[in-house]
Amino acid sequence: MIACIKSLHFDRIERKIRRTYEQYHRPEYLGMDPLVTVRGFEDATDREIGGFIAAVLSYGRVETIIRNVSDLFRRMGCGPAEFVRATGYSAKRRLLAGFKHRFNDGDDMALLLQAIAGLVADNGSMESFFTAALDRPACGMRGALTLFSETVRRLAAAISSAVPESFAFLVPSPATGCACKRLNMFLRWMVRPDDGVDMGVWKSIPTAALVTPVDTHVATIARAEKITKRNTADWRMAEEITDYLRLIDPFDPVRFDFSLCRLGMIDIRKNAA
Repeated sequence: MIACIKSLHFDRIERKIRRTYEQYHRPEYLGMDPLVTVRGFEDATDREIGGFIAAVLSYGRVETIIRNVSDLFRRMGCGPAEFVRATGYSAKRRLLAGFKHRFNDGDDMALLLQAIAGLVADNGSMESFFTAALDRPACGMRGALTLFSETVRRLAAAISSAVPESFAFLVPSPATGCACKRLNMFLRWMVRPDDGVDMGVWKSIPTAALVTPVDTHVATIARAEKITKRNTADWRMAEEITDYLRLIDPFDPVRFDFSLCRLGMIDIRKNAA
């Protein structure tokens, strides 16, 4: 009897998730997503670097995120990849001076992008870094993101003797229990195929390796539907939600993230109206 009830519950949730995907996983819903700032780039390297910039700044109101990320791209005066590769650290600081997005300013972004320049110089691309990290024995996405955070922080410390506390917020680590929503979202954008929403820039990492980017909307839906029992939106919750979605699609569990997030955003705006 208990197994039957569990099966009925799962069937109901699966139908809802699939229905939500069909309804909201569409390009017309990108207008309220930071990804809209990146899709205008045609070059794959610009999409990689631009996507990373948009993702790490994706906290706060989405309207503010889109405005500030667009401002950052304008300040660069060229494509994000060329700006990272060809602009020195002093020039980065000068060009980004005055930029502000909540906790982070132009100095934070200049230091981050100079560190990313070092990571790309050492590995060829961000894709190559993550591919190599995931190839390590028993690493998984948790280990790959931990290594990424450690590497970027180490590179930043070599660039500047005074790394501000606000810098660490841009490159969180699952080793601390953090859900790493923004980094997981960046990976979703890069790895999932170009379906009008995600961009499919990277070809060497399987979609099955991805972990759900847990934001407030996804966490609220997951708790309400008993997909997770956790109260805190942390790394364990992200893994629990991903494991549940993997029962629906073992090869591409994170494809449901965008639509679930849209559903949560629309429900909140309806309730606030």
